[in-house]
Amino acid sequence: MILLRSTFWALILLLTTSCSAPKALLDSGHPLTSAVEAGIASGKKTFDHSSYDRLLKAHVTDTGTVDYTALAKERPTLTAYLEQVKGVDLSDYGREELLALLMNAYNALTIDWILAHQSLESGPLQSIRDTTKPWKGERHRVGGTVVSLDFIEHSLLRVPTLFNEPRVHFGVNCASKGCPPLRNEAFVGSRVRDQLEDSVTRALAMPSQLRVEGEKVLVSEIFNWFGEDFRRGESSLPEFLIPRAPAAAALILREKGSAAIGFLPYDWSLNGS
Repeated sequence: MILLRSTFWALILLLTTSCSAPKALLDSGHPLTSAVEAGIASGKKTFDHSSYDRLLKAHVTDTGTVDYTALAKERPTLTAYLEQVKGVDLSDYGREELLALLMNAYNALTIDWILAHQSLESGPLQSIRDTTKPWKGERHRVGGTVVSLDFIEHSLLRVPTLFNEPRVHFGVNCASKGCPPLRNEAFVGSRVRDQLEDSVTRALAMPSQLRVEGEKVLVSEIFNWFGEDFRRGESSLPEFLIPRAPAAAALILREKGSAAIGFLPYDWSLNGS
């Protein structure tokens, strides 16, 4: 089994050495993959995200700025929520519940990772990239299995046969100002698709995610890194952007199409206050 895991991730490395982002790749032999597939087929339960939701409402602004200092004082509440995530049987939950649960788990684990690296002795953390293997480190327990943040994102959430949802890039948050902002409420299965659509619209209204400069529409680098996700089910990236972008940007995209699109520099500084 260890050899199979190593072979799987070696394949991902091979596929992405010439790319700026990992491919979405299903690991059919992984226990979480099997649990998610079983849940999509027949899961009926609802997961309680209320404690995590309260933390987000209290300590994250409408524009996604996180008060990590205040959150640190309530870390036991976050820890208790992550204990629920550790022990959950994913096969009990259907597609929408799993989509919400996995995005919340990714974000809560990322927040916890930042809190673990904040200390008065070393000074405030400047960027998640100043930590060791923040995305590739297999250190997070979800559904009884230890995985990396990359596995949650690239081998579950982004896989078309599981969720077919490019807007997950506006749901998961990398604790950076360049990332689409962290939503200040938990995702819930009953309205997760509406929440994602709202997150896209809100993000594209922010200068950090979309700006019009002359005849160019500059958008987040995630549209470059994960372009294949946004073109899936859409004939072009402009068709994804036009119904969701501000009016001035939408007009340019209608007239000039993909030629009008450029990409903003990505700001990796911490999304803290």
